[in-house]
Amino acid sequence: MAVAPVVYAGDYLTNTNQSIRFLRNPSRTGAVGIDGVYYNPAGVSFMKEGWHFQFNWQSPHQKRDVYSNYGSLYGANYLNPGIAEADGSFSRRFRGKVDVLIQPSLFAAYNMGDWSFQFGFGVIGGGGECKFNQGIGAFEALVGQMGMKKMAEKGMPFGGYSLNQWVEGKSFYYGVTVGAARKIGDKLSVSLGLRGIIASNHFKGSVEDITFRTAGGIIVNADNTYLLDCRQSGFGIAPIIGVDFRPNQYLNLALRYEFRTRLEVESKAKNNDAFNNLAAGLPTFSKYLDKAKHNADMPSMLALGVEVSPLPYLRIDAGYNHYFDLDTKQWNTDLLKDTDELTFGVEYDVTKMVEVSAGIQHTFYSQKEENYSDMNFNLSCTSVGFGVGVKVSDHVTVNASYFHSFYQDHTKSNTPNPGYSTYSRTNSVIGLGVDFTF
Repeated sequence: MAVAPVVYAGDYLTNTNQSIRFLRNPSRTGAVGIDGVYYNPAGVSFMKEGWHFQFNWQSPHQKRDVYSNYGSLYGANYLNPGIAEADGSFSRRFRGKVDVLIQPSLFAAYNMGDWSFQFGFGVIGGGGECKFNQGIGAFEALVGQMGMKKMAEKGMPFGGYSLNQWVEGKSFYYGVTVGAARKIGDKLSVSLGLRGIIASNHFKGSVEDITFRTAGGIIVNADNTYLLDCRQSGFGIAPIIGVDFRPNQYLNLALRYEFRTRLEVESKAKNNDAFNNLAAGLPTFSKYLDKAKHNADMPSMLALGVEVSPLPYLRIDAGYNHYFDLDTKQWNTDLLKDTDELTFGVEYDVTKMVEVSAGIQHTFYSQKEENYSDMNFNLSCTSVGFGVGVKVSDHVTVNASYFHSFYQDHTKSNTPNPGYSTYSRTNSVIGLGVDFTF
């Protein structure tokens, strides 16, 4: 009954949308700016001396749809039958919604001589609450199949079932980063930092008002109501290293490597006995039992970036991100290979006060069919962003942006059950931020 962390940009667990400048142009690894505390920490040392701050407010909105089909099963729901298909089967759409009013992040740096001392805070993974007001298809299928079995045990012909269900999940992986960078001459800088991850999840849901009906219309009440109420928490820490090289005024090259964050999450649950008894026999749900522990590592990643400035008012960016997902215990059995991302962006100074930018990011997932389920699915996507920055004074710049992701639908067979499930998502983010320097 759990829903996956709400990821907006990045790999399975990693949110890379940490600043409004990223939403304007998702190719930030090779750029030099205050949000480089996350994207290019070594490059921050090339900013002018003094204090630099950035505050970001994002508002993400997402829909996660599962178009589910279990043969004729949904047609047996006598209070809420599914959509009749041409082949005689029945389908139903289960939709999860995410609406986050404010998702904040903060970056700060103090540059003095060759040194830069840095701090960052943001939601590194998760980042919202996903609600499935009609529950999920896998649980409705389980109830329907349970009804067939129970009626057969009673020697009664099965005539249908009904239920009420809902599920919601909150997932936040808060990241706090501290670090320092140092220039080595005029062209090279290196950085070292540490990021602590605080995991906080809360999963709730119920499957209740379960009834079964005989072919003659006799209603039989089910014995159980299933209630889930589980909180999970954990903490991990990992180092981050970076390099920035500026051979001349036209070119900047950068590298960032984040080590794997080893993270174990422990559950504190207030489920009812019916759910606990069910979960104890199903590995998928056993992690939501009280005192259960499971691995939730954040993968290591390598980010490479380049920025070319052929003209003083034009900057062209490209980047590559590689996530070492196969090194994390929770994913490696369900993946074919690691996650890769390609990014490209352009920033143009319209005037000395106004700059506009736009960019694109493509994320490639490579997963086994087992990694797609009603509770958890990730889809390859292409994201585009654009926005504007306005320098309102010598010390203050305001950034505004819009970011949208286009996902590739995926359909899998509901083996060994009949039918299929089609997974789809939509995602958009608007953002507003302010840079201060003094």
